[in-house]
Amino acid sequence: MPRSDERGIALLLTLLVLTILVALILEFDVEARREYRDAAAFRDNFKATVLARAAVQAARGVLQQDFIKDKQTGQFFDAPTDIWAFPITNYAIGDGLLSAQIDDERGKLNLNDLAASGDPIARKTKVLRFKRLFELVQINPDLVDAIVDWVDQDEVPEAAGAESPYYQTLHPSYRAANAPLQTLLELRLIKGMTPDLIEKLSKVVTVYPQEGESRVNVNTADLLVLQALDPRITQGVASDIIQARPFKTIQDLDRVSSFEAVGKELRLQNLYDIKSDLFLARMIVTINEVTRNATVVLRRDPSTGTSSVLYYRVL
Repeated sequence: MPRSDERGIALLLTLLVLTILVALILEFDVEARREYRDAAAFRDNFKATVLARAAVQAARGVLQQDFIKDKQTGQFFDAPTDIWAFPITNYAIGDGLLSAQIDDERGKLNLNDLAASGDPIARKTKVLRFKRLFELVQINPDLVDAIVDWVDQDEVPEAAGAESPYYQTLHPSYRAANAPLQTLLELRLIKGMTPDLIEKLSKVVTVYPQEGESRVNVNTADLLVLQALDPRITQGVASDIIQARPFKTIQDLDRVSSFEAVGKELRLQNLYDIKSDLFLARMIVTINEVTRNATVVLRRDPSTGTSSVLYYRVL
């Protein structure tokens, strides 16, 4: 009988040891799987980041190719019919997939034009142009005053604007830049601006070139941007311009009879063009479960076609 008890105890001890071993093995398996997933995520994150940078070079290559085509044909213009304007969807690149879209930054109004000093009449004309645009995109035009105060060099507030004394009452406090905008994200610091408004404006405004004084590419400009150029450009006139695109020379705009008179006047003011040197590329790189969103602004040299990076951001 004692031997039977001993056998029972031995069996219980064996089962206990086996249970402990199984628990340890399961815990080791869970930890190993977690470490494997972490390692795989790190690998895919690294690959996606590298491929996003490679995609920037691909965008530069596309712009270079477009320049070569223009040089061969002797027709230098940029329009939605160009190769750079066609979106890429789920293109295999390395171990991942790339989706990309290149937009013309010259097809937008440049907020840094508001920083220009000098002729007060010309300055007022620019302010009114932006207020028309804000009204057209259904944003309070008073916000233009706040942007003017942010980019101009003085501390004298516009009627609906704000200078450093206002921003110093905030928590945390800061001062008005009194300098050109560096990126559109900087708008978040300006009185009255919200992420939703910035997203809405991103389709029709730019901050490039940062020195301002930019011409709008009528081949790529949005309907609302065209209307904002001058109060005489109605929705109908802007639609006529879009219908007649692409324009291969700036004189081709004279074919648009409804725009001809005002077009010749604005041409003397160097307000518009039919080509571009500034492009914004938005790229999405996906590898397994990892996604990287990259944004790059490229400036293409009009004499060589090579592009330099003005801004790069990856998330």
